[in-house]
Amino acid sequence: MKANPGGVLAPEDVIGRDRLIERLWSTLERQSIVLNAERRMGKTVVIKKMAAEPPEGLDVLDMDVEGLSHPNEFTEHLAKGLQTSLGTTEKAKRRLGELWTRLGGTEIAGILKLPEHSRPHWKTVLEQLFAGLAEVDTGRRLVLIWDELPWMLQKIIDTEGRPAAVDLLDTLRAVRQTAPGLRMVYTGSIGLHHVLAGLRETGYPHAPLNDMLTLTVPPLAPLEATRLAAELLQGEALRVEDRQHAAALIARLVDHVPYYIHHVVATLADEDNVATPERVEQIVARALTEPQDSWQLEHFRSRLGTYYGARAELVRAMLDTLAEHQPLSLDDLHQRLDVRHQRLTDTARRLLEGEREGLRDLVKLMQRDHYLEQDSEGRYRFALDLIRRWWRLDLGIDS
Repeated sequence: MKANPGGVLAPEDVIGRDRLIERLWSTLERQSIVLNAERRMGKTVVIKKMAAEPPEGLDVLDMDVEGLSHPNEFTEHLAKGLQTSLGTTEKAKRRLGELWTRLGGTEIAGILKLPEHSRPHWKTVLEQLFAGLAEVDTGRRLVLIWDELPWMLQKIIDTEGRPAAVDLLDTLRAVRQTAPGLRMVYTGSIGLHHVLAGLRETGYPHAPLNDMLTLTVPPLAPLEATRLAAELLQGEALRVEDRQHAAALIARLVDHVPYYIHHVVATLADEDNVATPERVEQIVARALTEPQDSWQLEHFRSRLGTYYGARAELVRAMLDTLAEHQPLSLDDLHQRLDVRHQRLTDTARRLLEGEREGLRDLVKLMQRDHYLEQDSEGRYRFALDLIRRWWRLDLGIDS
C-alpha cells in the first residue's frame, strides 16, 4: 500500500477501523447515529468502507451534502441517490420513477429536478418520497449516510434562514419515527451541536437528535497505527533497519492519526527513500513549523472564531495556558487565566469574570470539539499532544 495523505483509499486499504465499523453496524440495528470526528481523523474513509462493504440485507446510500445550500437541492440529491441505490431491479426502478413523476419531478440526462414554477414545497416532496419508499419493497434495510450534514445546514441557514434548517431537521426526525426499517447517519467534522446552539438562540425548543446515538471517530489504536505505518513503509519500499521500530515511532509522534502517518511516510518516500528515527523526527518537527502548513494545522486556530464567536479570545487564552501548563483543574485554569487578565480583550475579561459555570460549559464545548480531554482526576489537557506541540512552537515556547 502506498502513502496517500488526504486521498481516497480503497476499502481494502483501510486499516484499524474494523472494530469501529462493527460497532457502527451493531448500533444501526437499533437506531440512527450522529458520527463526529476531528478533521483528518478518517471519518470519510470509514463511511466509504461501510458503503462499499455493507452486511447482508442492507442497502447503504452514502451522500456528500457539503455543497448543498437549499432543502430542494437536498431532496433532489436524495431522490437521485435512491434511484441509483434501490433501482437495481426493473420493478424497483419503475416504482421509483412513478413516484418521482407523481411528485411532479422530471429526469433530464440522469438529473432529477422539480419544476421551477409549479414546484411543490420541498417538505411535502420529502415526506412523500419517504412514504413512497414503502412501495419499493426490496426486503432490505436502508441506511442513509449524509456526510458533512452540519455544513449543509449552515449553508441553508445562511441562504434560506433558520426556519428552513429547523423544518429539515424536524422532518427527518419525523421520518425516523414512522419508518422503523430506516436508519440515518449524520456525519461532520464541525459538530452539529454548533448548528443546534445557533438555532436555540432564536428559540428553537426541539431536540432533533435525541433518538440518535452520538459516536466519535478516534485516532487509531496504537497497535493498529503502527501496523498502518509498517505497511506504508513496506509499500513504499523504504530502506529501514527496523521497520517495526520506525513504524511505532511514526505512529507515536503523530498521536496515531492516520492522515499524519500517511504524510510522514509520503515525505520519507519523496525525499530520500530511507526511514531512520532521526529522519522521522526531523520530518515531524519540520511539519510543525513550515510556512506552507502542508498538514493544515493552522485550521485548529483559524476556526475558533467560527466555532466560538465572542468567546474565541477566551478559548485562545485557555489553549495558550494549557500549552504552557497541563494538565490543569478547572480552578487552576481559572487562576492562570486571571494572571493573563490584562492581556485579554474586554469581552474575554467579562466572560472570565462571570459565573464559573460559564467557564465550565466552555471547557466542555472544547472537549466536544476535540481540543481538550479530561483525565481521571478531572484535569484538562490537549486532546492531541501533536497539536499542543504545534501550539507551543507557534507561541515561541521551546517544545
